[in-house]
Amino acid sequence: MMRFIKYHPRSNTYVIEKRAFFEEALMLDGNVIVGQDVKFWKNLTVSGRLELGKGSIIQGNVKAGSALVCAAVQILGSIQTVSELVLLDGAKVNVAACEGDIRVRPGCSLGSVKAGGTLELVGKVVVKRVEPLTKVIIRAEQ
Repeated sequence: MMRFIKYHPRSNTYVIEKRAFFEEALMLDGNVIVGQDVKFWKNLTVSGRLELGKGSIIQGNVKAGSALVCAAVQILGSIQTVSELVLLDGAKVNVAACEGDIRVRPGCSLGSVKAGGTLELVGKVVVKRVEPLTKVIIRAEQ
């Protein structure tokens, strides 16, 4: 499992190479950059900032301090972040929750979403359920 992961000590960042796969749950203490098309069959837990590479698939749940979910990523479980969550074009998430702000780009699909701060939807986004007390801002695509 660790053969797909490189560690950069000065920035406390783990880098996962593209097209890697993980059959077991993964828990990393620090920041994580995930390459393209990485498959996680179980949960992913990150203490710092998470950047999920384009086309990655997570079948379990994700927990992170903050997260950038790149284009065409699929999270079949839930994603929970503390400070910030950004979903780029075409990402699909079953359940998204953030104590801070959530920004969602065009083409994204969300089953359920809850933001402690604001939920900003840009362009055409599919959201099945917005949890109560979530402040929503809708903007046209620019």
